[in-house]
Amino acid sequence: MSRMAVLRRSATALLVSGALVGLTACTPTADPAASPSATPSPATSSASPSASPTPSPDPTRPALGELELSAAGLGPLVLGSPPDDDPATRMVAFEPEGCVDAEMGIAPGDPAAGLWRTDASYASSAPAYGPGTAFGVGVDRDTGLVNRIDLYSADIATDGGVRIGDPGSSIAAAHPGATIVEEYLTDVHVITGPAGTLQIEVAKNADDMSGDYWEGRAGTVVYIRAASLDIGVFSVAASGNLVGVCGA
Repeated sequence: MSRMAVLRRSATALLVSGALVGLTACTPTADPAASPSATPSPATSSASPSASPTPSPDPTRPALGELELSAAGLGPLVLGSPPDDDPATRMVAFEPEGCVDAEMGIAPGDPAAGLWRTDASYASSAPAYGPGTAFGVGVDRDTGLVNRIDLYSADIATDGGVRIGDPGSSIAAAHPGATIVEEYLTDVHVITGPAGTLQIEVAKNADDMSGDYWEGRAGTVVYIRAASLDIGVFSVAASGNLVGVCGA
């Protein structure tokens, strides 16, 4: 074979080889298999479930130990205001025939037949006098407004801390603004407010009296009450002038 023929064959082989290389380089390669995507986890809420509203407790009448008497009244029993008539919260209830008594000549419908009875939850632990409850209430028949509240035992104190049975000398410190009205058997210490007065009676023996009327209680608190201004200042001693009881 001539040298020229050899050169031509070599050139042809190089062309074919180059073409093959080019074809191989241009062949598209397969995309790598896509990784499986992670399964999305359900979204978690950071908010806590809303709490149910706490129901308000049902209203109740005040407990005996929560009460104190002032020139304005006794807790919800306010001088110059009508008494609460809700059976769940009332402190006194009106009984139209609570004092009906044939022997006393009190018939149904008589003005004296009705009674404002103190709720049984206020029974006195050691009654000093009265109906066996810690207090009694007077309500004006014409206006329906509370005009008087009497304490009947030491279960309830004044807003200054004075109780039935305390020494009368304790009143000056407890109620420094009190004035004194002298009565026959008592000295009445009076604290005046916008709607009424707080009256604290201290026992004393009259100068013209022989013996000890009070049987050792002279100089101590014997009666405490709150009264509307129109009633004025008075003494309960030896009078039977009570409220919340029949015949008063």
